[in-house]
Amino acid sequence: MSFATDANLLLYAVHSESEFHKPAKIFIEKCMGGKELWALPWPVIHGFLRISTHASVFPNPLTPPQAVSVIENLARLPHVQFIGEKPGFWDGYKTLLVDRQARGNLVTDTLIAALLTEHGIKTLYTKDRDFLRFDGIKVVDPI
Repeated sequence: MSFATDANLLLYAVHSESEFHKPAKIFIEKCMGGKELWALPWPVIHGFLRISTHASVFPNPLTPPQAVSVIENLARLPHVQFIGEKPGFWDGYKTLLVDRQARGNLVTDTLIAALLTEHGIKTLYTKDRDFLRFDGIKVVDPI
């Protein structure tokens, strides 16, 4: 069994200003203590780094070293795997882009969905309901 998490849960877990901070932190800590393969797609990592350090998003954004430290702590866990594109990825991704008529923010969600599909990850924990439009991915809101 394996799963992935979206950036929003990581963001809620580290930013105490979020209304979802406490349940997200508890959920992420549970994931950290687990043994099941936890896949983190590169776009999720990039999104976390971009948004967590953004002063117009959070009143007290993380500094770049703090944000990197969060990701480093996850990378050290034996059951965490960063996932990216395999050879031939473009064909499946472009099909999904066209089939779902992805534009704007949905382009990144489509990228994440295509990566999960390519790596056989069937469960995504997120508060983002846009992922419900992708077949083969079970979307779970842990909050």
